[in-house]
Amino acid sequence: MTGEERPEVYRDRYLDLKARAQEKNLRRPRSSMTDGPAAIPKDAVVSDDVVPGGWYWSRAIRRGQTLRLVSETATEGVSLLMWNADDVSERFNPADTVKVQWTARIGQGKLLLSDMGRVLASITSDSFGTHDCIAGGSTPESNARKYGEASGLRNTRDNFVLAAAKHGLGPRDVGPCITFFAAVTTDEFGRLVWRGPASGAHHVDLRAEMNLIVALSNCPHPLSPGTRFEAQPVRALVWRPPPPAASDVCRTATEEAVRAFENTDATFAL
Repeated sequence: MTGEERPEVYRDRYLDLKARAQEKNLRRPRSSMTDGPAAIPKDAVVSDDVVPGGWYWSRAIRRGQTLRLVSETATEGVSLLMWNADDVSERFNPADTVKVQWTARIGQGKLLLSDMGRVLASITSDSFGTHDCIAGGSTPESNARKYGEASGLRNTRDNFVLAAAKHGLGPRDVGPCITFFAAVTTDEFGRLVWRGPASGAHHVDLRAEMNLIVALSNCPHPLSPGTRFEAQPVRALVWRPPPPAASDVCRTATEEAVRAFENTDATFAL
């Protein structure tokens, strides 16, 4: 076994990459979060829909377009799935999104990664800063525990199955999701807990880095403490932003981000 093949060499390389990436994460102040959404020119709007509480929404979004999610009132989470519209076998991977970026704090400047090492979307603007890639969305079972066996209330898993079917996809295509505006954190024992309600209006902008199929489910997060189903309407607005600059923070944040974009851009250079 050569020196390059020894396990400690790979471990040292891993720890070095982790330290460099986490140093960049720490240098990025939380105050860099956007206070309010940028104004959108009317001629840049592609679609503007309201998703009622408990319901789902889906549509195709072209590479370069941005999906803006807006919560005007305190929401208990809005879950999202996405697939590569040109090859639906490639889809959002929350585990790699957390692992490759060395943090579970997914917010402005971070990427939503696929299971093939490419960038599905970039978070270009974010006023909330706490989005959950770990716990997942609600299911019939979580609703039964929270609201009672006979509640019959809508849930994220079933909503995603319905949304996927509109694009020729089935239950097997519905995987783990990210939930935006979800105040999930960990306590001193490492357990996932709900930090508190969102106050006021919040938004997040997701710039599509591929042609995407996107599905939303507007159901309360399973860890939200409310015992009544009180999902608030959210707005899903698709618009055309200016092209990203060479210094775009999402594209240059870390070495891992640069490589992910190299993998992504290469598929559109053929």
